[in-house]
Amino acid sequence: MTGTWTLIRLILRRDRALLLVWIAISAAMPAGIASSTRVLYADQAARDAFAAASMSNPAQLATRGPIYDASVGGLTAWTLGSSLALIGGLISILLMIRHTRAEEETGRRELLSSGVVGRHAPLAAALAVVLAANLLLGLLAVPALVATGLPASSSVLFGLSTAAGGWAFAAVAAVAAQLTAASGTARGIAIAIGGLLFALRSLADAGGIAWLAWLSPFGWVRLTKPYGGDQWWVLGLVAVFVAALAAVAFALSTRRDVAGGLVPARPGTATGALSGSFGLAARLHRGALAGFTIGFGLLGALLGVAARGLDAQLDTPQFRELAATVGGAGARISDVFFAFMMYVLSQLVAAAALVSALRARGEEAAGRAELLLSTPVGRLRWGLSHLVFAIAGPALFLTVLGGAAGLSYDGNMTRVAAATLAYLPAVWIVVGIATLLFGVLPRQATAVSWTVLGLFLLVDLLAEFKLASGFVLELSPFVHVPAMQLSAVSSPMAPLLGLTVVAGALTTAGLALLSRRDLAPST
Repeated sequence: MTGTWTLIRLILRRDRALLLVWIAISAAMPAGIASSTRVLYADQAARDAFAAASMSNPAQLATRGPIYDASVGGLTAWTLGSSLALIGGLISILLMIRHTRAEEETGRRELLSSGVVGRHAPLAAALAVVLAANLLLGLLAVPALVATGLPASSSVLFGLSTAAGGWAFAAVAAVAAQLTAASGTARGIAIAIGGLLFALRSLADAGGIAWLAWLSPFGWVRLTKPYGGDQWWVLGLVAVFVAALAAVAFALSTRRDVAGGLVPARPGTATGALSGSFGLAARLHRGALAGFTIGFGLLGALLGVAARGLDAQLDTPQFRELAATVGGAGARISDVFFAFMMYVLSQLVAAAALVSALRARGEEAAGRAELLLSTPVGRLRWGLSHLVFAIAGPALFLTVLGGAAGLSYDGNMTRVAAATLAYLPAVWIVVGIATLLFGVLPRQATAVSWTVLGLFLLVDLLAEFKLASGFVLELSPFVHVPAMQLSAVSSPMAPLLGLTVVAGALTTAGLALLSRRDLAPST
């Protein structure tokens, strides 16, 4: 562990801006939601009506779970519990991979290890910073919640349960970083595991299989029941989970070489048969693409299974009215469930697309792009060789996600896949922003791109609880996707074309700037 404190200071120095923004926003949101709830639903009758309407929506059950108490605190915990766990988990994964596997991939870990730095110090420092950041944002939310009139004890539990989601996925990322030599693949493994665990929790709540919630950290966050019973002991499950995975990560790190993974990379062919820069890019991207494709296929299959029987199980006047309001006359309850879940999962697809879009930046930071560009390969060709996978990848992911969902639900793959692909232009907007940042701010491209995606998630969350409207709401590209219900015959194409044009303009500008700037091999 020698040198751990020094590495902690280095991480804090490098990521101080990202940490401050993430902690400040996450800590301020609960009090804002609590205050809004108190204003929007001024009496208990209004809160009870809101809770009843929310619990009659299978999509709400799938994304947030049941409401345990229709109080201001209970509604706040229900609104933000899973959302903050998802955002905190994603940021924790990115930070862990950045300061462990990415440091080895770029060679900086080997340089540090030549000094007075212990073998376990980098992993220990990354875990310490990420775990402490999650704890800090959880505790900072408590005083503001208490100031709104909520009980102090339940507010502390809510803050700790918020931190627990980030803790769990920091531990998952710590193990993933030991498995492969590529940071992109490690990041993809951790995100795919997070998606599967979220799907387990969704299936538990929407499908009525309650015991599945106990198999997922997302379920544990919900089952702490702040303001609705305060089950403190559930945090013990998180502690055991984090401690066990951290121990596994440290044990695995001793069984591999520095800059290598526990699963060794396959050697290339003896003849070096790569068809130019595009062939090299295909070799670099294929592992992450395969992993994400399998992961989204499993997610889709789980969703299809969860939707089976919903039309009969929830055949009540209230549910039929909800389906008709959201999807139009003749819309099925399961259609509404699918449409809402695909909206949420399209943002997870955007995260997967960012992994591919930023792979070129990883090659540049490691110095390998400079070697490649010393050959007859031009910058535009090199940039396009990676960008093509960032564009085609999400199309594949959404097709597999929707196709698997339709196949496991009613065998109609085409109908569900077509509705899911409506979110592709919004995902391309995220890729276009990353490409533009790569062209103009290469050293900050990775951090800012992920921050932008996090802000889109935040805008969608605030809009859903009526805390954002007008110009702020318009900032998220996912909001502009038309409500293409699965039962609809046709949907307006103009918004999709508009999003595609904007994505193309951002991407073109990014490639143009890439051809005019200096290389930036180090962060």
